[in-house]
Amino acid sequence: MFCFFKRAAARFIDYLLWGMITVAVLGEKTGDLRSPSLFFYASFWIYPFVEAALLNSFATTAGKKLTGVYVFDAEGKKLSYPLALKRSFFVFGMGMGFFLPYISLILPACTAILFFRRKGVFWDKSLACSVKCVKTSLWDKMLLAGFLCFLAAGYFLTVRMAYLHREPDFDAIRNNVLSDYFENIRPQMVAALSPEAVLTPRAAIQAGKRMETVQKLLQEKSDELSVIKTELQKRLDKMSINDLKRMRERQLKAVLAELDGFLFSEKMRAGLFESMLKAFQSEEKNKYTLVDGVPVFQDEGMKRQYDSYMTQLQIFLSLGEPANVQP
Repeated sequence: MFCFFKRAAARFIDYLLWGMITVAVLGEKTGDLRSPSLFFYASFWIYPFVEAALLNSFATTAGKKLTGVYVFDAEGKKLSYPLALKRSFFVFGMGMGFFLPYISLILPACTAILFFRRKGVFWDKSLACSVKCVKTSLWDKMLLAGFLCFLAAGYFLTVRMAYLHREPDFDAIRNNVLSDYFENIRPQMVAALSPEAVLTPRAAIQAGKRMETVQKLLQEKSDELSVIKTELQKRLDKMSINDLKRMRERQLKAVLAELDGFLFSEKMRAGLFESMLKAFQSEEKNKYTLVDGVPVFQDEGMKRQYDSYMTQLQIFLSLGEPANVQP
């Protein structure tokens, strides 16, 4: 059992090393983790030839050497190149499924089950090859430990880069601001602003206080946006891919410009209503008579103020919630 895990680890290391060499050679042609290029996949069809040459020359490979695994023929000698090549393609095809989707996940599991049941694998038995697992030297153990540390560091850097380069959830930022406005702030404005809010000085004063609260809530949302902008900009500054960085900065700028503009316009609207409400807080000027249920103010200036207030109120109440805002 221990030998099986050493063999599995050896093959994993070999493929990993080959993948690293391929990436270094191909460079940008490699693709990315989600869509590696055809060249990267095709390189693993070349690896069996390389593996066969190593088995023919040294009876082992880099991964096998680090884990103490050696392959010999029926006479205990190094494999001939044709035999080693045949074995390498058997492993690549029957053991790894040629790295084809799904198949490459199923076959290794089947190989493991058959290994434990039959105490070996098909290609070794059919080709009369013997695999020996020996105790590794201190130098090999140090190299293996160093390689594992290198892998751990590479994994950490990869995860960190993926985190830094991931796309910020701009829709969530936008929906958070707009949803909070339409679900919390706007209802308070609607409750504060009504035709009755200007019919008595006391009602106008209460409505004015409510609008002050609305202004504070709008300012809090603006402050939240500033914090989000600062945090995202810090993350963008750490990005190493300049083209992607510039694209993310443009996206961030566009979203924040939209939200800043929206909040600014609502602050201006709230400020306009606050200014209008102050005119109706005067006991001396807030005098009217009802004509067909409509207040007619005695003061000409108040008549204009009332008409202006009602016009702005109707415009405000007619504004609906954007269709693409998700709660």
